[in-house]
Amino acid sequence: MIAAAEPTGLIVRDGDLVEASGPVEEGSTMCSPAPVPAINGPCRHGIRVPGVEPTGGVTLHGRWRPDGLSDIRRMPYSPTSAGVLGDSDLPDVPPCPAPAGGWRDGEDWVDGRVDDYLHAHADQFAQPFATHVGNARILVVEVVSGDVDQARAALTAIYADNLCVVAAPGGHSIAAEDKLQATTGKAVGALMDDPASGIYLASSEDGKMRVMMLQLTQPLYDKFAAIGLDHLILDPWIRPVGP
Repeated sequence: MIAAAEPTGLIVRDGDLVEASGPVEEGSTMCSPAPVPAINGPCRHGIRVPGVEPTGGVTLHGRWRPDGLSDIRRMPYSPTSAGVLGDSDLPDVPPCPAPAGGWRDGEDWVDGRVDDYLHAHADQFAQPFATHVGNARILVVEVVSGDVDQARAALTAIYADNLCVVAAPGGHSIAAEDKLQATTGKAVGALMDDPASGIYLASSEDGKMRVMMLQLTQPLYDKFAAIGLDHLILDPWIRPVGP
């Protein structure tokens, strides 16, 4: 059983029993889910698994060491969901009914004036996104505070393409995202500049920064704690195995 996802329960120490899943390359290196710079290119983030032959996917238990796993046991294979950038939770279809004449087909659009308006009222709107119905592209704007009808009227006046304006009270505003990136995001980026940290991805999620890394060690945890755990989702690939 994988240990609980409480931050302190994710820390690995020398000799801890851990689990990792992924492909194994020549040279007995298991690859993490980190992006690779080229298709079928060598993984840059992984862990040594001595004695394990190359394979497209395997789940291993072993004792964590700074230079690799020891006392390795092969387990029933289960693709990992740890340390993986998940799929977007944005809707596939617009959360608005189609206008009387239907959505206009086409991918030609200019969103610049909308972006300028939203950023001028950054505490009122969430970051916009696009959805599709058939060949039609629809720009979706969520109003997190203020009057949605007034916002719809203002945006319709400057945007002639398909537009869906909906209320999302209490949502994560553009202003809040800008603050998150300027503070927590900047601090995490500084940690990522050190390859020894093992951090390979960071992304905004529900008003926090999800940080994906090889493993969470005590020194790395202490650095995250200094940044502020309330604004972080720690997501290591290698995790302790509970009793």
